[in-house]
Amino acid sequence: MTEIKREKVAAVIVTYNRKEALKECLDAVLRQTRPVDAVYIIDNASNDGTPEFLVEEGFIESVLHPDREPIEGVKPAGTSGAEIRYVRMHENTGGAGGFYEGIRRGYDAGFDWLWLMDDDGVPADDQLQQLLVKSAEKGLLFTCPLVIDMDNEQALTFRPAHLRNVRNSVSAIMTEAVDGVIYDWVTPFNGTLVSRKVVERVGNIKKEMFIWGDEREYVLRTQSNGIRVGTVTSALHWHPPRKGKRERLLFGLLGRVIVRPPDKAGIYYRNLGYLHSRYYGLSKHVKTIIKHTVYYLVNLRCNIKGLVSFYRYYIDGATDRYSLPPRCMTYDEPRA
Repeated sequence: MTEIKREKVAAVIVTYNRKEALKECLDAVLRQTRPVDAVYIIDNASNDGTPEFLVEEGFIESVLHPDREPIEGVKPAGTSGAEIRYVRMHENTGGAGGFYEGIRRGYDAGFDWLWLMDDDGVPADDQLQQLLVKSAEKGLLFTCPLVIDMDNEQALTFRPAHLRNVRNSVSAIMTEAVDGVIYDWVTPFNGTLVSRKVVERVGNIKKEMFIWGDEREYVLRTQSNGIRVGTVTSALHWHPPRKGKRERLLFGLLGRVIVRPPDKAGIYYRNLGYLHSRYYGLSKHVKTIIKHTVYYLVNLRCNIKGLVSFYRYYIDGATDRYSLPPRCMTYDEPRA
């Protein structure tokens, strides 16, 4: 394996009301064969006793409570060699806001690499080492592991949409790799390794997106700035099965649409409009509008109110109007 110079790596874990899953994730991060130098736990205002749980489990020693800044807790470097910094946000800022905060702090602290993940994922013990080695070999600045379904070790959690001819299995996706890397396909932020050079060139996460699209936007922005991305097949990350629901349109003749809970659909539609406006052409707008019009008029039997809401939020995103959250939004759900 290629010898790599010692660069500093900070893990960023975004959590919300999943303290038991967070513990499993943290344990895996702290037993890496290539130890991390720091861990940032970004807590989106959990109400399940997460900070007290972290103190009880020995991950942090205490929690500070300033009036205005995010609440923080810290544990100096111990046997793992990693300093753990707990940051509790005053409100739920979603996955986008959480990763924005973690990236900002890690970048400002001078770390060379940021290793990003949600609280419900579990990295293999050598995942970080595999990502760093292959990044050095191939000159990659943005890499992801293979994300495997916790309930089925032969299946991928997230099917590669652009490889429709590839079955949703680990063995099938391996055939797409070139010298251990599947180029131009990643599934962020599930153990995603990002160089500070990426942040220098493209900036931070678009935190206003909250959930459902922020990770895709960051990948597209990275690629549009000439930075190649890739998945390292020797690096593994376990994650619960994907929960998203899809519905067929006209018996499948028009494909499918992703269905979100009505009280949160505005988040998704607005982000969809932004992505399509910024990174795709007119045909993508037309196709999306037609499909969702059919969905609301046919599948939902003339749900005019829902259709009007879709148009409004989709246009808000397409015109980058993120100053106020959609009225249908309630920010009480972790990233799916």
